[in-house]
Amino acid sequence: MRRMSRALCCIAALSAAGSWAAGAEPDRQNIIIDNVVVELSATPEGVTACVDAVHGTKLSGPYGVAITALSGPDAWQEKLPKTVAVEEDYFALPLRIELKRRAGATAGGRLQFEVGACQPEGMCVPVELAVDIATLAPTAKQVPCKG
Repeated sequence: MRRMSRALCCIAALSAAGSWAAGAEPDRQNIIIDNVVVELSATPEGVTACVDAVHGTKLSGPYGVAITALSGPDAWQEKLPKTVAVEEDYFALPLRIELKRRAGATAGGRLQFEVGACQPEGMCVPVELAVDIATLAPTAKQVPCKG
């Protein structure tokens, strides 16, 4: 019985993941965790992340968005890890973050994003997500963040 419920749970999780990906525009990967939405796109110069929130969730400005290269940190122009923060209580959303690769760097690598997600009830929790850059479909144009 335990195996059956575990299998059903895995099927439900895979179905949910498929619906999130299906909701993304072409050339984007959509990740939703704890009401935080991150749309990622591979560009010729690097990676664009559009960070947003749903269901009344806000992103803490002082906590910021921490970006860490879990592999291949030398492939990026910016020194990673880095944190994007604002003095205001919350970010204006959607937030666009562009990471540029160093000239000649083609390695994929993994990036981790961490944000402070503030729920409508007032509680803020850290939300982390990691993505393998090699899984992003390349796009030839600049991708707008929609809000």
